[in-house]
Amino acid sequence: MLSIFSGLKLILPNIIPPAYEEMITGQDVVIRFLSAENLPTMDLLGGADPYFIAKFEDEISYMSTIQSNTLSPKWVDEEWIVRNIPHNAKLTVFVYDKDDNSLNDDFIGQFEIGDLPNYKSLPEGHQILDSNGGDRGHFHLTIESVESPESSKKLPRYTFDGPCRYTRHSSPIAGYLTMLNKDNVYSTWKINLRRISVWFRPHDRQPWNRQYRIAQTIFDGSARSVTKQNAFKLAHKMLYGRTIKNNQMGRLNNVNDLWTLIFSDEKTKRIRSCIYTYIINDNTWRFSETGVGYFTDFASKHALHANCCESVLYAGQFHPRPRFGWDRCDDEWELVFDNWSGTYAPCLDLLKNLKDLLEFNFPGLNVVTYDFKNPLLRESMDKLKIAQGKFKTNSSSNHN
Repeated sequence: MLSIFSGLKLILPNIIPPAYEEMITGQDVVIRFLSAENLPTMDLLGGADPYFIAKFEDEISYMSTIQSNTLSPKWVDEEWIVRNIPHNAKLTVFVYDKDDNSLNDDFIGQFEIGDLPNYKSLPEGHQILDSNGGDRGHFHLTIESVESPESSKKLPRYTFDGPCRYTRHSSPIAGYLTMLNKDNVYSTWKINLRRISVWFRPHDRQPWNRQYRIAQTIFDGSARSVTKQNAFKLAHKMLYGRTIKNNQMGRLNNVNDLWTLIFSDEKTKRIRSCIYTYIINDNTWRFSETGVGYFTDFASKHALHANCCESVLYAGQFHPRPRFGWDRCDDEWELVFDNWSGTYAPCLDLLKNLKDLLEFNFPGLNVVTYDFKNPLLRESMDKLKIAQGKFKTNSSSNHN
């Protein structure tokens, strides 16, 4: 039908209703966020810690890094690629001042851009306006917009297409409670993944498991569940909230970056042998280390990763392992994923979609998937735990 209407558009341009034309056309955009200048003083000491959130309507958003103690921030490598956007879509950029000592960050101002297909950069930048229309500085960016090719038109609207960026938040408080490492730091990771909506459509969402007693205590709408949700949401904010301190952010350009920047210990440079819980939701993959301790179990709950969403795209556990056995840790590694989540009880059939999604985002990544009932999964996890014990013994011997 698209090719027929495309031909009709050339012959009878006034016949196709504008609303339908908007449905069958789109644009791909590449936005590079550059800098801002003349931002107002937001702190008593005369500075600001600015960051921004960019949105296309309420469909998709992008949050930047935080620039510390400056009124003229410059953002490096802040790029956002979105495909199959309607021609009438509007981009809105909200600028904030980060305040680690407050529940809410200070709103500096915002600006809006329409008519993206004909956008031209403004030499003076876009004026940032506060809620009363007052001048709050200027913002510089570039936008490249092209008509969506047929490959992009097959994608869902507002498809995020990169780059893959990650955020690691390290909490000393959670680290002290979980006691998982000598540094007393507990980390959560969030990775933006390209084209999640291709492999996990909205109708594929996994609702909370109504047959699971613990899930009932979180989502059944009772007073007890409201209290529990508030606790999870507070913990989610503590473990995932972006702060000036205790944050590491960057870009993952290939599978080697994934192994080096995400799964390797910063000091030993060795891949960490541990089990993670994860959820896939919106455009992100979120995860943290899990364990048998009370606080570790709580901090790695799927409901906590999901900020108490009643449904997610997928959930489970995963762990890294040497592809050819634990006596060959210097050789290739792989990630082993399962659907082990009582809270969301994800569909087994979608494990293949998860594998395809991750291997698309990180070409060369070896992904193995098991149903949580598969005895091969238990065998793999048992071998990992044995390896953990050996590593700890060797580390202790070397230290002494």
